[in-house]
Amino acid sequence: MLRDIGEYLRKKSNTGGENSHKTEEKKIKETKKILAAALRIILALLGAAAVLIFAGQMPRGITNIGAFFGLFMSLALLFITVFFGQVKKFLSYLWKKKAGKVFIVSFGSVIGLLCVYAVILSSLMIKEIYNAPKQPDAVIVLGCRVEKSGKPSLMLRRRIEAAYGYLAENEDLICVTAGGQGEDEPVSEAKVMKDALVEMGISEDRILIEDGSESTEENIAFSVELLSEMGIEAKEIVLVTDGFHLYRASLMAEKAGIETTSVCAATPWYMVPSYWFREWFALSAVFVFY
Repeated sequence: MLRDIGEYLRKKSNTGGENSHKTEEKKIKETKKILAAALRIILALLGAAAVLIFAGQMPRGITNIGAFFGLFMSLALLFITVFFGQVKKFLSYLWKKKAGKVFIVSFGSVIGLLCVYAVILSSLMIKEIYNAPKQPDAVIVLGCRVEKSGKPSLMLRRRIEAAYGYLAENEDLICVTAGGQGEDEPVSEAKVMKDALVEMGISEDRILIEDGSESTEENIAFSVELLSEMGIEAKEIVLVTDGFHLYRASLMAEKAGIETTSVCAATPWYMVPSYWFREWFALSAVFVFY
């Protein structure tokens, strides 16, 4: 009798433990589902926000390769998160086939390598932003688009403001405003920058105009020539431009044998992604063709 009772209690205890274990596993699975759903929602919202940022810049004329690349990647992220179940099934179907498995592994490896490459480029770009001036001999302000009205674009205005702040603190330095006149610009970028700096209080005698350049490389090369003609041996030059642009500009200066340091303009936050992505492509072109 006692043996039967003990056996009954032992079985009941085991059953209770199994039920408890199953309940715990069920809770863990439900938690994982909730977390996965929450992650997909967050990624979908990020993708939608990114689409709005990249697409929203295009009516303003920002249609560079970085904007299109960012829009494509944002749409891809949004598509994958919204149709995650279908994408997962499709990948599972491919994985069962030898050719599909090779494709997934190869594609994943390429994407991984490109991500590593992008991180390295971004690290170099960020490092150059914090390359503070030491004992500069001159300042070069790199130009960008002038509005059809003849006024500086928002990005150019930020570069002018950064240049003014540095020149006001270093009154012994000569400045070169560098930038030619594009087909859709009523006046050269260099002249617009000089006029703005003079209006802000920088002496006209301290500002040289370089308005024959059509690229970053020419900006720097022609500016260095101009300084040399003025008898200024520029061993260190402060480059004033947007943060995303500084590393590539420093490479161009290095090619000309000039050491550069940086003063970073305040790029509007919503423009940073497009121009940052564009710079990855521009830097890749520099590495290949220069």
